[in-house]
Amino acid sequence: MAGDGGTGKTTIWCAIAAAVSSGKECFMVQNMIPPEWHDGQGRKVMFFSSEDSYEYTLKRRLRKNGANLDNIVTLPISDKRFRYIKFNNDYLKKLLEDHKPDLCIFDPIQGFVPENIKMGDRNAMRSVMTPLIGFGEELGTTFLIAMHTNKQSGVWGRKRMADSSDVWDVSRSVLMVGETESKGIHYLSHEKSNLAIQGKTILYRINDEVIEFVGYTDKKDRDFIKESDFNAKKSPARDEAKEFILEFLEDGEKPVAELDETAKAMSISANALKNAKFELKADGKIKTWGLGYGANKKWLISLKDTSKTNE
Repeated sequence: MAGDGGTGKTTIWCAIAAAVSSGKECFMVQNMIPPEWHDGQGRKVMFFSSEDSYEYTLKRRLRKNGANLDNIVTLPISDKRFRYIKFNNDYLKKLLEDHKPDLCIFDPIQGFVPENIKMGDRNAMRSVMTPLIGFGEELGTTFLIAMHTNKQSGVWGRKRMADSSDVWDVSRSVLMVGETESKGIHYLSHEKSNLAIQGKTILYRINDEVIEFVGYTDKKDRDFIKESDFNAKKSPARDEAKEFILEFLEDGEKPVAELDETAKAMSISANALKNAKFELKADGKIKTWGLGYGANKKWLISLKDTSKTNE
């Protein structure tokens, strides 16, 4: 599972771990799985996080998402033995054999790759991660690995995997996490599936550290990235138009026609001006109102907090 910072990767795996540990429905398959498939029997979950404290962060987040903490096993980063937990290490193998978890989570991948391994080295990464396949077959454990995405623009899917796209090849299933253009709504896109059909993309929000299911969409990571890039290209013109409007109205109310004419003279496009007006109104920074009736009606515009005219 790869995603941008702040999109909720950790909260997602906490929600998944909570569902597995409690035997309850996971938000990823909400309204898609027959109720009789949920036996209410929790399974054991093991996780390792090199970024967050279990006692001060993760324990609370797991509990809020409904986890059965009796079925959660971890070794906190504060434990001196934590540094021995690497994908190809015998100590990890012993922990897995002792606890036999149904699900084991690593967050993020960099914390569990041996120090002498360069993540950009394709053959090295494959050799490091191959033992997980053997552990899975021997113990029946599913492994979930969280990682960051890179900062490149205009790329999606495999090319968005930070440091090592080879992780894409080794994994049987890949999830990409990102932000939609709707404020507070994130997406979880199933980008690769070797053993089953790809699932629908899940829309969700995070409320007080809890994943809230919003709905499904057919859009994939590529669609959201393209949409974001398109809007990013439009934003400089819109921001310039917003700055112009605010400066133009500093002296007080003005006829809308005069503002429009001045903007045109400054080569601000009509579309950018329209979008800028809409956003400034939505933010409560400007207001418009009409005087008169019919053909003689005149539209005025002003900064909302300085105008003395009632809307």
